[in-house]
Amino acid sequence: MNAEHSLYRATANELPDFPELNDSLDVDVTIIGGGLTGISAALELAEQGYSVVLLEAEQPGWGASGRSGGQIIVGAGENGAALQRQLGPQLAKQVFDTSVVGIQWMRQRIQQHQIQCDFQAGQMEAAIRPSHMAHLQHSAEQLDRFGYPVQLLDAADTASKTGSTAFAGSLFDPNGGHLHPLNYTLGLTQAAQHAGAQIFGHSRVTAIQYGSRVVVKTATAEVRSRWLVIAANAYLDQLVPELGKQAIPVGSYICSTEPVPESVLPANCAVFDTRNLFNYFRKDAAGRMIWGGRVGLTNKPPVNLKTKLHRRMAAVYPQLKETPFTREWGGFVSVTRHRTPSIGKLTVNGKPQGNVLYAHGYSGHGMVMAAVGGVTLAQAIRGQAEQLDVLSKIPCAPLPNNGVLHNVGLAAAMLYFSVRDALG
Repeated sequence: MNAEHSLYRATANELPDFPELNDSLDVDVTIIGGGLTGISAALELAEQGYSVVLLEAEQPGWGASGRSGGQIIVGAGENGAALQRQLGPQLAKQVFDTSVVGIQWMRQRIQQHQIQCDFQAGQMEAAIRPSHMAHLQHSAEQLDRFGYPVQLLDAADTASKTGSTAFAGSLFDPNGGHLHPLNYTLGLTQAAQHAGAQIFGHSRVTAIQYGSRVVVKTATAEVRSRWLVIAANAYLDQLVPELGKQAIPVGSYICSTEPVPESVLPANCAVFDTRNLFNYFRKDAAGRMIWGGRVGLTNKPPVNLKTKLHRRMAAVYPQLKETPFTREWGGFVSVTRHRTPSIGKLTVNGKPQGNVLYAHGYSGHGMVMAAVGGVTLAQAIRGQAEQLDVLSKIPCAPLPNNGVLHNVGLAAAMLYFSVRDALG
């Protein structure tokens, strides 16, 4: 189950095949990873006259940036209250504000480069039980303290927007939204290339030599540069063990239908619910329902994915009980212990590498925060490190860097959250 099966690839504006790196190069900046972090950094730097090489193991947009639910959600992570406890109210607000600026950056880039990605405003967190409304009330109060306006809706107003009576209420953000993630990512990639960035696909990085000029090697060539940006996220594998300890890849899966009636989700907003193992859904520009969620206890593709997700969809929209899913796909997102991103300068064997920057671990908030991460790293390379100084203060506790422990721990967490969801 991979990107080849996704609705996004089937409806892509175009699917360019970026060439493999075959000649060794010497540039200002090398970027590893062709998702939104790497592409955003490449665009920002190329526009400022830096010579940039971006290396992607597959093709730009191949990973989560081109497969996700496409939801534009404000905030740096799933638990803003925890961020306040860890950082204090002032620094937590500064971190939160980067996500607000990130949404503005996305809107501006879509308009500037005329990216046809079906951007639609409106995003909602929907309470599956009346007891969950206290969480939404707390979130609304917290966002109000941050100076960010949202709407706390009752069950009737939520039903008016969703076309479903399954929810006890919701928190609606008119500034959030959704889009076609692959077309957006490829639109930014084209803009970065037009600005002068050299983009290479089929160019998996096999080794990194750190130093005043970093050497990045592939199977066929190498790139030397003053700066290195590591933006491989959930597909980092073992290339940088120091970063592998910070986040783990977690599978997330999506199915889609043919167009559904207009009465289904009439507000055309993006929605996720308050379950621990939450559903997330939206309609695309043609009216197809795109429904995603976490459905397995390991990172192996789940058995009977369509059946499991269809059962969830029909519970919210009984009128879709006979509407089949026609496509299914999935992939990994990178998740940290605190479900907040890790952004900073790399340290290898206790030695700081001041010219090696990274951003990853967006934990389901990558549509916005990956752009923030890429822009932040580009700004730091240009000598404007204020935002990096803020975001690098987000704590990132290590995780088990062992396949067996990872799978056992993930299965235990999934079982725990499944029970909590069942009990309410």
